[in-house]
Amino acid sequence: MSDKAWEELIDLIDTKYQVDNTDRREEPLEDNKKLKKLTESIFFEKDNQKFKIDRVTSPRIIDKKTFYSGHNTANRIQYEYDPDEKSVKVLFFRQLPDGYWNELTPEDFSASILR
Repeated sequence: MSDKAWEELIDLIDTKYQVDNTDRREEPLEDNKKLKKLTESIFFEKDNQKFKIDRVTSPRIIDKKTFYSGHNTANRIQYEYDPDEKSVKVLFFRQLPDGYWNELTPEDFSASILR
């Protein structure tokens, strides 16, 4: 999702439901501390249900190497990243009554918002 599309999504949700909160976190990648990923989140409520949308921008994976143990099972996975190219994914969540966030498919998210 491009920066423009992300801003348009935020504006649309803010107009229709009102964005309650935003968050922006930059964290090192788990397997390569030199590279960072950026997570931008927006929070809003509809019909007393809380929703969250995360936009995660990280270096693009260009290669994946799987290392196997002697029993033919994957022991570990090593990724090779392109530090100049970025990968962006958008994740949708609904908050459960116990406070945990349940990830939704884009179709389930759309159905929840449009009903």
